[in-house]
Amino acid sequence: MAGTENSVVLEVKDVKQWYSQRLTSKKNGKTVHKQTVKAVDGVSFSLKKGEILGVIGESGCGKSTLGRVLVHLEDCTSGEIRLFGENTSEMLKKDPLRFRRTCQMVFQNPFDTFDPRHTLKRILEDPMRLHKIGSSDAERMRIILDILEQSGLHPAEDYIDRHPHELSGGQLQRISILRSMLLNPSFMVADEPVSMLDVSIRADIISMLVKLAKEKQTAMVFISHDIATTRYISDRVAVMYLGRIVEMGETDEVLHNPLHPYTKVLISNCASLDPNEVRNVIEVSGEPPTPIDNGPGCYFEPRCYCPIEKCKSEYPGLVEVTPGHWVTCHCVQAADK
Repeated sequence: MAGTENSVVLEVKDVKQWYSQRLTSKKNGKTVHKQTVKAVDGVSFSLKKGEILGVIGESGCGKSTLGRVLVHLEDCTSGEIRLFGENTSEMLKKDPLRFRRTCQMVFQNPFDTFDPRHTLKRILEDPMRLHKIGSSDAERMRIILDILEQSGLHPAEDYIDRHPHELSGGQLQRISILRSMLLNPSFMVADEPVSMLDVSIRADIISMLVKLAKEKQTAMVFISHDIATTRYISDRVAVMYLGRIVEMGETDEVLHNPLHPYTKVLISNCASLDPNEVRNVIEVSGEPPTPIDNGPGCYFEPRCYCPIEKCKSEYPGLVEVTPGHWVTCHCVQAADK
């Protein structure tokens, strides 16, 4: 699904993250039933240098779990993740410092990202010293001041001695992105990086993220609920439902020509700034099911507005319907034949 081999940064092959749950009896406390939560259930894709993959879907679909697995904040149940052809699990065991320098993550809440006791100077200087970036403290300080100025925090000298609580959410998220990019990572996960910020500063943060990713040729997985933001930042988009990718392709192709019923539902319910726009909102009945022991049919079938008989008994495979546009849907695949 990606380009030539030498341009591929990340390869994700059938990655699963399952959790076992035990239900106990209220009477005697004994286990009466075991069930499996399939948070991520067989995800595969690849990323090239500088490419941004947007991952969208409703809450509980497994987006954030996937992000944590990709940077090994959690080890996956099965499957394989390869970075420049090297297994990341083996890479982490052999040289944890090298792996953490190569893979970075920007979290949703910037206020929980930093130690409140540390100044901005220490927050940025410690990882540089740990990863041997800069030959001296003076050089590291020069680099820090330069990137603060370039990111719009100026005069930089006024910020380096501040603590996190003295900065706004937008300023903290800028620092979070800059701290990650200081290490020149090859791959980054940005998990809802602007969802907690004021609308007025979201565009600046997204533009900064895109600029740094493209300049440093960092492959990125951008996780979001916001389809409009995802369209702006992403080269490709993957739509997740109950732990699986149901549609994936070039961003404009997927969002302008959605094929999977679930993707159509998401897009039709996306808010618009134009009050006069006529929208054909697709409504689905029922609540989203839990990712517990699903199957054997399509996970979206109970809520789908156009199911066929095959949807109840067999989960559809991920098929390339048009060049670069992949979808898992029996209806689409049957119509394409």
